[in-house]
Amino acid sequence: ATMDKRQIPLISVVTLAVGSIAFAWYTSHSRKSRKSTQEDNTARTARGLAPSTNEETKQHEAQHDCSDDLPIKEISRGTLTTIIDEDNDDDQESLPRVLAPSRITIAHGSITGTCAKMAESLREELSKVTDKEIILGKLEGWDWWDELLNEDDGEISGKDSSTHPVLLVLIPTHHGGSWPPSSTCLQTALNDLKSDWRISKYPLKKLRVGILGMGCSDYDDNTMGMPAKEAFQKFRELGASMMGRKVRVGDDAVGNEDRVLQSWLHHDILPKLISDDEDQDEKEAEEPEPDVIDVEDMGKSIKGSGDEKKDDGDDDDEEGTVGINGKSEPREMVTQTQAKALKKEGYKLIGTHSAVKLCRWTKHQLRGRGGCYKHTFYGITSYQCMEATPSLACANKCVFCWRHHKNPVGKEWKWKTDDPHFIVDEAVKTHVQMIKEAKGIPGVNMSRWKEAHTVRHCALSLVGEPIMYPLINDLLGDLHTRDISTFLVTNGQHPKAIETLIPVTQLYVSVDAPTPESLIAVDRPLFADAWDRLKQSLVLLKDKGQRTVARLTVVKGWNSDEVSGYAKLIALGKVSLVEVKGVTFCGKSDASNLNMSNTPWHHEVIDLVKQLKVELDKLREQGGPDAPPEYDFACEHKHSVSVLLARVDQFSDVAADGSRIWRTWINYPRFQELAAKHAADPSFKFTVRDYSEVTPSWALFGAEEEGFDPVETRHRRKNRHPKYTKFDNRGVPTHDDNNNEISSEERERLNSMMDKRISEVGAGSTVTALKGGEVLVQDASLMFRGKTVVK
Repeated sequence: ATMDKRQIPLISVVTLAVGSIAFAWYTSHSRKSRKSTQEDNTARTARGLAPSTNEETKQHEAQHDCSDDLPIKEISRGTLTTIIDEDNDDDQESLPRVLAPSRITIAHGSITGTCAKMAESLREELSKVTDKEIILGKLEGWDWWDELLNEDDGEISGKDSSTHPVLLVLIPTHHGGSWPPSSTCLQTALNDLKSDWRISKYPLKKLRVGILGMGCSDYDDNTMGMPAKEAFQKFRELGASMMGRKVRVGDDAVGNEDRVLQSWLHHDILPKLISDDEDQDEKEAEEPEPDVIDVEDMGKSIKGSGDEKKDDGDDDDEEGTVGINGKSEPREMVTQTQAKALKKEGYKLIGTHSAVKLCRWTKHQLRGRGGCYKHTFYGITSYQCMEATPSLACANKCVFCWRHHKNPVGKEWKWKTDDPHFIVDEAVKTHVQMIKEAKGIPGVNMSRWKEAHTVRHCALSLVGEPIMYPLINDLLGDLHTRDISTFLVTNGQHPKAIETLIPVTQLYVSVDAPTPESLIAVDRPLFADAWDRLKQSLVLLKDKGQRTVARLTVVKGWNSDEVSGYAKLIALGKVSLVEVKGVTFCGKSDASNLNMSNTPWHHEVIDLVKQLKVELDKLREQGGPDAPPEYDFACEHKHSVSVLLARVDQFSDVAADGSRIWRTWINYPRFQELAAKHAADPSFKFTVRDYSEVTPSWALFGAEEEGFDPVETRHRRKNRHPKYTKFDNRGVPTHDDNNNEISSEERERLNSMMDKRISEVGAGSTVTALKGGEVLVQDASLMFRGKTVVK
């Protein structure tokens, strides 16, 4: 067939138009698909889960049936429904375009809040020296594929570099040198832009970019700052004009983030804003891949050349100070910035690495409003308890840490060491001074207030890792000579210190996750072999002789499944006691991904402990040298959402009528006698039963008081009382606030409400992985639990 030559141009135009439309649709569709899949797998990977597959998605949909027959029980990661929240997409529309003439955009992927604070400081500093528009936001607030390809309505001049938009990115380092979940959106976009053949080779040639990294040299010498390094390289390969020749990285281990930020601002950013040298940019584009360095040359793993350090104009050595003999001496643990933040939180700092703080339960019991769970479980007097730590540093950055990571981190002791007797003496004096100041609190019982001037117990669990302190045994010995009992909590990352520890009143090891993957996600440990260290620490508990405790902090959606894994860990140590406590939500912060839905109710903790006991019984029935002893429910403290399992052989006697008598309370004077004998003669041994006491009936599991001492008076804020006191298996109320049975008509109405809620969120627990690593747990069975009435 023949064709008129005049028809060819028309056909070409039509073909081009159709192709353009198809390309535009494909780009939009693939971007959304990529984004959804990436966010889903990022959220799952951050929690130690394998990326989802199409087959897995179909199984979730099939299980998410709104049948009333489905159990409303504990979250199981294998059967829960995981949904990625897209409700915040509208927020992206409110964020101005990155590619706009003369606009400066500051974006951060903060994990613990450090990068967020640095970004805010950067904005304040830039606003003083430029009148350009400055936009600040989180990395996850933009669709980076769209932002980096599409310009704003205003045209960006290709010749006048002064109008080129500026993008300043602050990226922290996640575990193992990976990108944090809050920043993977940028990582994905950069990788896609680099590999997409449809895009020009240098699509970002009109964009000026500055990259700043944050990390901690205590995690790994070779991975600190890796996300920032990768971002720097990717941006440069895509044609962006880089602000600075090297990637600057702040080191949280030495607290130099403020100085690194100032160096970045004055050496890399401001010179570019004031005078843009395009020839120099082209020269830099030909240089080899940049090295990640710490501009202050402080991190042990970050080694810069002498010229680079000279360029920074700072020769201070943050690793130590020069002593009289010319040798470097250990530096102080807490930086000025950290000290300021800790003091703001109410910590009283002692020396260079210790602290005390007045516990809220101390104040509660001073006012006759109830004691802490240790009063219920072990008989301490809460208003005579001092909460302290000889080491503010810790080897973990747990997601549930209610200190919000204001404290330093470290894997080993490398700081100035204060005298243990000085620490104890100052801690007691400071605590007593806080007790004196509490005299003015309304409702203080003056008799208790006077008694509180004598410290009788010390909870070494305030913040940080107490056992890291190299003179911990001397400190414990000093406390014992003052007749102060010791409750020492460790995260199980220093097994050698546990092995050499002298007898303490009660030794805790935190067991925060049942698997290696979830331990990394929950504890965010500095040690690469954190799981092995935890297991080794638990094994060492078998030979301690005194009371040992495995403490589980339940965080719904994070570590509340795979209960059999917890049972196996507990069996390793054959611990005396197992404390299971629901996490306490301490408010939103940049340092924590938790929300109220991650906090379990007391009945949920009880259900989990029941499952745990079943798994422990299975291991015991299997027999063998690693079989655990028999555990049973001993105590509960509903106010703290806590349940105690105790070894039957160590804490239980049989009464004449065959009933069980629990002896979880402690005879504190007797312990001090035994500890003094051991101090005088280390060969002297004593056991758990040598200083146990009968547990009162009100403290026992299942008692009507639910762990609340009857001599105390329950205080309810604003006179708010639970609207419902009892519930059926579905979570529907059966009794009102006066414990009277609800009418059948009202039950029918409440059941209808429950059915509607189940149709919305499904039966069982639904976990929604939000942006930034946050996890939202929804469970229809809990919808009536938090209702209150004013009486």
